[in-house]
Amino acid sequence: MKQQRKTPDAVILKLNPAIEIQLLLGPNKAWLGIGAVTVGGVPLRDGSFPLLPRLDTPEGYQYDHAFLEGVERGRGGETRVVLRLIGTPGLRQEYMDEYEQALVNVGLPREPIEDRLVLELKPASLKLGGRDWTGFSHALRFTSTKRKVHRLVMDGSWELGGSIVGNTVLSQGQCNMPVYKGAKNTVFTSVCLKTLEQYGRPQGFSYQLAPRGGLIQAFDFQYGKAGALFQYWPKFQPVSSVIESMKGSTRLRVLDEYRVELSARASTTPQQVLFTPGPVADAAARDLWWEARELAYGCIRKPFNVAPTPVMPEIRPSYTTRVVDGAVKMTVVPGVEADTREVPYAIGDHLFPRLAKAGIRRFFPEPMSESDLTVDGLRRKADAGIHGDLCCGSICATHRMLPSEFWGGMKAWRYMADKARLHGIEMGTWFSTVLSPRAAILREHPEWRMRAVNSLTWSGGYGVSSIVTMDLNHPGYFDWLLGDIRRWKEEGGLDYLFTDSWANLNMLAYNCAERMRGNLAALGRLYGEFQKLGIKAFSFEGISPFGIGDFGVIDLQGSRQAAIQGVVGQNDLGWWMGNEDMAIDICLGADRTQGRAPAVLETMLFRLMASRSGAIIHRFNLEHELPDWHVRLNRLYMQALPGMIGARRTVLPGGAGVRWDKDGHALIWAFRDMPLAAPARHVEQLTETEARDAVVMSAPVILQTGNVYRMKQ
Repeated sequence: MKQQRKTPDAVILKLNPAIEIQLLLGPNKAWLGIGAVTVGGVPLRDGSFPLLPRLDTPEGYQYDHAFLEGVERGRGGETRVVLRLIGTPGLRQEYMDEYEQALVNVGLPREPIEDRLVLELKPASLKLGGRDWTGFSHALRFTSTKRKVHRLVMDGSWELGGSIVGNTVLSQGQCNMPVYKGAKNTVFTSVCLKTLEQYGRPQGFSYQLAPRGGLIQAFDFQYGKAGALFQYWPKFQPVSSVIESMKGSTRLRVLDEYRVELSARASTTPQQVLFTPGPVADAAARDLWWEARELAYGCIRKPFNVAPTPVMPEIRPSYTTRVVDGAVKMTVVPGVEADTREVPYAIGDHLFPRLAKAGIRRFFPEPMSESDLTVDGLRRKADAGIHGDLCCGSICATHRMLPSEFWGGMKAWRYMADKARLHGIEMGTWFSTVLSPRAAILREHPEWRMRAVNSLTWSGGYGVSSIVTMDLNHPGYFDWLLGDIRRWKEEGGLDYLFTDSWANLNMLAYNCAERMRGNLAALGRLYGEFQKLGIKAFSFEGISPFGIGDFGVIDLQGSRQAAIQGVVGQNDLGWWMGNEDMAIDICLGADRTQGRAPAVLETMLFRLMASRSGAIIHRFNLEHELPDWHVRLNRLYMQALPGMIGARRTVLPGGAGVRWDKDGHALIWAFRDMPLAAPARHVEQLTETEARDAVVMSAPVILQTGNVYRMKQ
């Protein structure tokens, strides 16, 4: 069998008998990109829409042409497609002046340039979810003697059978629907818009190129009649993407931008493209997606030795504040008003008993770290003079990641943390890697700042007067921040961290003054170090392989309610209702659920918990009470949780429930009445109290709606 066969406009590469990749060619071997891709005869993409790399340099060269120089074959189907890149100079470059005008490069030669790009292809296979997956990996290698790049983009589309119509995309994200059924008259997008109505408008974007494992999931998955398609990176590097199917289109456009340190020898980590033949039923596809997620996120955590975090019932505190004679007074429960320095004691004595009664097991208070709020919160603009500097940012404008004396300092925190543990509650704190521009440490170490393309401090979209994004690759800052958390853990007690603005303030920034380097690997090292300290649990505002997602969604109830600032209608609770199994390892902050019947909310929470997830449905009032059904489910979940950690999940067909299997034991969350499908030696119904009080079932066993059962095989 020939390894290559040439056609007038293409070269067909056969990596092995099952895998064919078409290279599209124009005149004089001009390379137009990858066309059709088939595995076992099944198309994985629309071959008429080329998949091609896009590269540029910071000083303004755009590589807009490529020519095929040769195809090098190795053993086992490994193939190197060698391309000669032609770059043309542009007038404007990536760098900006302080007024955010793109710099023009008046000294850039007008002649075209030549460099080299190699597309590396290699057969790949995998056993996952009881199925065999076959496909290939692809990676780019750029080399030059004079020029450097820091981003390499793969721009194309992926559609099982050559069309997204009839396929289903499963994509867990903060601002996109988790389940998209492909159709020509609908829209799917992973970008965050200011409002949904501004889709397609240049100034309607809040956040477009979204970090994988930050705002959107770190892999791609779709299924249909032909089978299932799974794409992931076994070795993860910073990738920001746009995934979109436009109205009227039959394609799923995927644009992946690989971000690397500025280099003349830049490369992308190989992405695996894997296919398993179908058809695949909906329930089975959800299981395969879950297996894919476990694999992809495990690959990201493994180098940093970060263990996963399970969801536990949590809540946000309610309180009222007032200013009296220049001092802030806070009421944490009715009849208990305290000065801020006494608030931790009031929380420990009066709030935690109420939380424990409601079945809450994880809590962090109003951010109590040292910040603009605690240092200068009561200063006025006039205090600095009419033309003085801004004197106060928000609680995000951190000075130190240590308990502030404004809140009673380390002593008060220690009291509160000890009380939390007495009530079985994990004690956490708000966390981020940003600082206030007024933090004293920045006067000593301005070199720790991230620098943006305009040479100013990178602000993460908040403005340089509010936030300074820090370079975690700088060992001085890394050790300083780690030292603060170590001290907080050892002296005050700390069980978990909630990381705010995970995608934008933590993952997005890269240092334009230091080889365009980003923070992702350093963040992985940081969370690995935190776990070594004994801080075992992490939650994130966003989607993260390092812990649970913890973000807000608004319950629009079919657009009967208007979108509000912060959620803009693009993270709708309705997207998750009926798809609760897609919220695994997420705690949804459900807002404005008024109008939903309690029975509907109870069913939703039960189904979320069945997939090791949850929701903050009720905003506590000062009484800090939850409905009886919510309390029951909180306690029931904690009884079931040990059987779901480290277990294999199965979504039961027909929406019957969710099953977890582990070490010869099974756990079933019943969504409807059903007989036990297979005999078991011992079956018990879990209750909301201790496991020893579980009800032992006798044959014939009928599983009843809204209950959880544990059994031995």
